[in-house]
Amino acid sequence: MANLIESELHIVVCPDCDLVLERHVLKSNEVASCPRCGAQLYRTKPQMLDLTLAYSLTGLFFFIPANTLPVLTFSILGKFSTNTMLNGAEQLFEAGYWWMSFLVLMCSVVVPLIELFLLAAISIALKSQRFFKAAGQMMLLHSKISEWSLLEVYLLGILIAYIKMIDLGNVIPGIGLLCFVMMLASSVLARQAFDVETGFDILEKKTDELCLEK
Repeated sequence: MANLIESELHIVVCPDCDLVLERHVLKSNEVASCPRCGAQLYRTKPQMLDLTLAYSLTGLFFFIPANTLPVLTFSILGKFSTNTMLNGAEQLFEAGYWWMSFLVLMCSVVVPLIELFLLAAISIALKSQRFFKAAGQMMLLHSKISEWSLLEVYLLGILIAYIKMIDLGNVIPGIGLLCFVMMLASSVLARQAFDVETGFDILEKKTDELCLEK
């Protein structure tokens, strides 16, 4: 694992022409471009760690209410039905769609929680002097699971359900929906604020400083 992280630190592959290049530490606001096709390879992001930490902690704050409080309440002929994020996966499981229930639970609950936790932990690790070595493994893990976070798709499903049911009865958005939107916005902002290349640059700087001290 250490060799894998070390190799990740010093190479970059152009996303357009697949040219393999050696990575260099950039100064603030600098951009690295591919010498063959001119595509942007990576760039520095000022205040990346502070912004990522703030957004990810905000997302974690809204995570529990977003998944446990009512998202939509449906009323027809005096009967009420309240749904939460976790309730939706449970209903799919009880209906026999266990595989769909598993996918909904993983992509809309488990993976977003892991992603927010990883982004917060990476920011804290890179800002610290003792635990920064663990940041490399966490960044590699984040790059592998981030594509499985599908909160935007789940929100689209909620909007479609609202539009279809509004003509059948009274549909009342709940506080859980507001918390879910806040969690989604925080997650997107944290993802946009974080840059894995800048993270590896910070990790490399700290590693070099530690070697010089020794």
